[in-house]
Amino acid sequence: MIKAGDILIAKPFLQDGHFKRSVIYVCEHNKEGSLGFIVNKSHGLLLRDIFPHLKNGNFPLFEGGPVSPNQLFYTHTLGDKLSGSQHVAGNVFWGGNFMELCQMIENDEVTSDDIRFYIGYSGWGEEQLDDELERDMWFTKSSNYVDLMRINPDDLWGEELVKIKPGYKAFSDYAFDPSMN
Repeated sequence: MIKAGDILIAKPFLQDGHFKRSVIYVCEHNKEGSLGFIVNKSHGLLLRDIFPHLKNGNFPLFEGGPVSPNQLFYTHTLGDKLSGSQHVAGNVFWGGNFMELCQMIENDEVTSDDIRFYIGYSGWGEEQLDDELERDMWFTKSSNYVDLMRINPDDLWGEELVKIKPGYKAFSDYAFDPSMN
């Protein structure tokens, strides 16, 4: 049974363009649906690229998923320091008052170890994720958010895949585009 704070690891044969080789941190999972963020796909931009007024906005942006691709989201360990944050698990939260967050960033009160920013999110309707799990599209695993955020995003899928299925090492070494092998 999956719960908030767990991760989804795309199985090697999942070919969906958004989720191929994805690791998703699940922030909500209940009878109404599920919500999470792809944590291993860089968007190629920094926070300051979309908010140039943030002189300290040197935080990388990640592609959180295909839903709401014009909105910014974030997961963090700031907790009650950021009003409006929603608890996920342990010391992990998502969202919160963006104006307060901007002030914290400008005051150097936030580091990249504290927060990760996403463009869009991954969402599933009622029982949709449970159905995908039954159809064997994902591995699930409990996670340590802090450790997860410290792994190089380009290596994360392969590392998590091998932790679950050591016999899948060949898949983790295989190039995203097979023509590159």
